[in-house]
Amino acid sequence: MTEIISHPIAFRVPAACAAAGISRTRLYELIAAGKIEAKACGGRTLILAASLHAFIASLPSAPAAARRKR
Repeated sequence: MTEIISHPIAFRVPAACAAAGISRTRLYELIAAGKIEAKACGGRTLILAASLHAFIASLPSAPAAARRKR
């Protein structure tokens, strides 16, 4: 029986950009800087979800004044 994974272990570039809220250019800059890990699979670049989560978690908190109230 095949199990469906609800949380992907890797993203293709467009999905990684959408998930992180960053541009494609910025994503590739972060990969080149070694801040986000990417793997090659055939002709595709896969962004490891754990690496993307770790990068976002490493960012500083936004100051309270910059946070929007809803």
